[in-house]
Amino acid sequence: MIISVALAIAFHELGHILAIIITRAGEVKGFIINFKGFGVKWSPHAKEPYKRALVSLSGPAVNIALAAILYAAGFEFFALANLVFGVVNMLPLPGADGLRAFTQLKEAI
Repeated sequence: MIISVALAIAFHELGHILAIIITRAGEVKGFIINFKGFGVKWSPHAKEPYKRALVSLSGPAVNIALAAILYAAGFEFFALANLVFGVVNMLPLPGADGLRAFTQLKEAI
């Protein structure tokens, strides 16, 4: 169970890193581990709010896509861990990727 959650977090953060690199939105500096959880430390270069929103949503999107693949492959528990982690992170709650994306998209309007 702990391994499933740890892997879900790792893939989530990898999604953020890939989005930063692909969109050239900034430079990845490392990882953050604190009382609020895990994160990617990066310095944004992108002025476009939609790129920062894409970076925010990429982690949960990876978890949700991975949940579908894992469920189809018969790994139900690992699929559920990814689905829950992805959906909860999409909500506009303090500290969640959903609130960051919402704020950035609101700035773009």
